[in-house]
Amino acid sequence: MPDRLEERLSRLPKGWDVVPLGGLPTARLIGYGITRPGEHTDSGVGMVRAADVRNGRLHNGEPKRISRQVHEASLRSQLEVGDVVVVLVGRVGEAAVVTEEFHHWNASRTVGIIRPAEPGDAAWLKLWLGSPDVREWCERRTTGSTLQRTLSLAALRDLPVPIPPAAPRAAFLRAMSLLEAKTATNVRIAECATELTDAQFMVENRNSEVWPGQPFGTLAELAAADAPRPPADKDGMPKEDGIPFVAPGDILQSDKPHLYRTERRLPLGQAGSECAPASLLVASREDGVRAVMNRVPVAVGRGVLVLRPKSVIDGYWLLHEIRSRGIELVAAAQGSAGRELSRRAFGATQVRWPPQDVRERFARLADRLQARARTAHAENETLRVLRGQALDGFLAGSFGGMAAM
Repeated sequence: MPDRLEERLSRLPKGWDVVPLGGLPTARLIGYGITRPGEHTDSGVGMVRAADVRNGRLHNGEPKRISRQVHEASLRSQLEVGDVVVVLVGRVGEAAVVTEEFHHWNASRTVGIIRPAEPGDAAWLKLWLGSPDVREWCERRTTGSTLQRTLSLAALRDLPVPIPPAAPRAAFLRAMSLLEAKTATNVRIAECATELTDAQFMVENRNSEVWPGQPFGTLAELAAADAPRPPADKDGMPKEDGIPFVAPGDILQSDKPHLYRTERRLPLGQAGSECAPASLLVASREDGVRAVMNRVPVAVGRGVLVLRPKSVIDGYWLLHEIRSRGIELVAAAQGSAGRELSRRAFGATQVRWPPQDVRERFARLADRLQARARTAHAENETLRVLRGQALDGFLAGSFGGMAAM
């Protein structure tokens, strides 16, 4: 099957060059990060992992920290402002630019590091790496299982990168920076909605010691998920149809309590039983249990526990109950590194259950805040599509005409 990326590059406008990433004159591929970072050190130096690179941004909510001794012994992988970090394990090809917040952090083996010469080079590389055709190109060159898909540095060096003329590129990147700024504003709106909801949940819990205890199993129906994991996208076909597939990583790496979309989808005939909206999807790792409420029907893979509350009102309370007790609830996990939840143990775990009026009051506020976050999310989905269309137009030589419309 023809490579869609190579086919597209063959139709670039006159005056463009194409060079492999490893041969870019304006950027240097540093390599990957630390292979053996050691144990987490609270007072140590932050380390960027693949899980910290999401949606074109770096996230530092719960960073891994390494000892200063390990950091100083790993000079090559110390990050600088303007570096581009690329996921090499898992969601291969996803990229972000290092900002001042992450200056002089280190990087793990799961990410590659590119050091461009100019800010414009970094912005162009991030945009190019984030395009669907490049992500598919990377997927086609991965090795390993679907759980640990790995892109080698040798393959990354071979990635073809188009080099547009300087003036059109500068104009295009200015337009894209406006979209990025609006996207960042919407992300912050959604974050504030979550922070306000969490704060209100703590306020409502101030009298929780007088509430009766009930086990999770009496407040929601619990089920272990087992939908088949989608294969890696080796066929080069887009995966926009079908039903969103939720793996443990989609929950553990989500910085929001509500889930709208995932990277992978299952064809409707292979999805099995759909998980209805307003279910709670729970996953675990050694540092805590995480939960999200799905806002669309999804297929859920192994390693995820599904809770179906008796009402949306109860669902809002249970969602934030789990979020507030993430570390404590690890005791309800079992298996290697506490990654697989036990339905029986989790169902027997006690919850301080508030009166109906408390749950209703909290749900009303949470729903209003979530509605605002949902609007911000919908706007960002539109901006994501617009970015893709703008890049398509730029690669076809028609972006200037689009901008004038």
